[in-house]
Amino acid sequence: MAFFFIFGAQFVLTVIQAIGFSGWGACGWLSAIGFFQESPGAAVVMLLPAIMFSVSAALMAIAIMKVHRIYRGAGGSFQKAQTEWSAGTWRNPPSREAQYNNFSGNSLPEYPTVPSYPGGGQWP
Repeated sequence: MAFFFIFGAQFVLTVIQAIGFSGWGACGWLSAIGFFQESPGAAVVMLLPAIMFSVSAALMAIAIMKVHRIYRGAGGSFQKAQTEWSAGTWRNPPSREAQYNNFSGNSLPEYPTVPSYPGGGQWP
């Protein structure tokens, strides 16, 4: 659930940046369109961050929906998350290690044998 809270906050900030309210220091759509009257060249440059923040917000929305679908498919729910949070399961070292292993998998490649290198210090 911490992931959803933090990622949701980042998503909201990205949407605010994409909108670009005037006077908030953001180069979003509203700021860029409003700046066309003062300096069209600068406004065109301001459109680049507006486009990038919009694309980023759209991709973040897709990502959070996919992660939510995976979370719900694995049996996760808000009630379960509240129970785990209040019980302190997230602080339990064996539980944390199991969660890490579930998501990270085996990080080292598995070789069937030890590679043999040519002797004499010379490579072919």
